[in-house]
Amino acid sequence: MTTTLTGKNQITVPAEITSKLGLVVGAQFDWAVGDQPNKITITIKPTRKQLLQRVRQLGRKAKRPGVDEVAEFVKWREADDQLRQDALP
Repeated sequence: MTTTLTGKNQITVPAEITSKLGLVVGAQFDWAVGDQPNKITITIKPTRKQLLQRVRQLGRKAKRPGVDEVAEFVKWREADDQLRQDALP
């Protein structure tokens, strides 16, 4: 596919690519000049919604059945606070 750079330095993303990648209005891209002459890399930046979904998935993977994560965290903080108190002169 070939596109043309406009006078305002704009390039149109072909419809075939847009639909294949599920791009929507407002999509953001990172551009990088490659090591080879006349080569660039374009990376699609994830939306906030996509980032939130990834964080939720990571949380689900880390969850341990039968463990109250909040209670575990509170215990850890209390123990850390006690260690700090004991270290004071």
